[in-house]
Amino acid sequence: MLTAQERLPLKGKLKCDLDDLEGIYVINKATEATVTTTRGGYFTISAKINDTIIFSAVNIIAKNIVLEEADVKSELLIVPVDKYVHELDELVIIDYSYINAESLGLVPIGQKQYTPGERRVYTATNGVDGIFNAISGRTKMLKKANETAKKEALMEKINYIYTEEELITKFHIPKEYLKGFVFYLVEDANFARALKSKNYTMSRFLMSGLSNKYLELIKNEK
Repeated sequence: MLTAQERLPLKGKLKCDLDDLEGIYVINKATEATVTTTRGGYFTISAKINDTIIFSAVNIIAKNIVLEEADVKSELLIVPVDKYVHELDELVIIDYSYINAESLGLVPIGQKQYTPGERRVYTATNGVDGIFNAISGRTKMLKKANETAKKEALMEKINYIYTEEELITKFHIPKEYLKGFVFYLVEDANFARALKSKNYTMSRFLMSGLSNKYLELIKNEK
């Protein structure tokens, strides 16, 4: 007899109109255990009756399910999810497509487009400038500045999720350590990836675990 207290491996498969179902996050909200789906959308995660399982990724609409006894007992739990489709509020098309830097002969066809920061790095690492800058160390400095700019952009996006006051009250981060916590968040590859893709459900979940680790770090420093 299966009881509500037993946590057993739950095997499942996502069902969706997508070619690629690999790498989707599967999270047990009760234990904060996280796995990702394998090829075909298969997953295995420890769970029990009444646990809430979260399915989240850039290409699907986040979904939560509360496990019932039949779900836990099933040999393979099939979970339908919907793919995420970005819809524009309004689309106005004016056919200027044939007028661009390539058609005017200003740049070679197919040339990579750079952000301002990347353009500065590219200029500093090519041609005569590249030789002198490599010697002077300016290239290294520009690369570092470019990475810093990207991190600062991510740090600003955190305000879309929580205000400074909410970060302090929800995660118990001391005010004097708040900026360090925000920088600690964007240094985490998984969190940065979720934030860049505007997957705020996953971002919030990861922030919870990272806040505990950060509090341990500052506790050991004292």
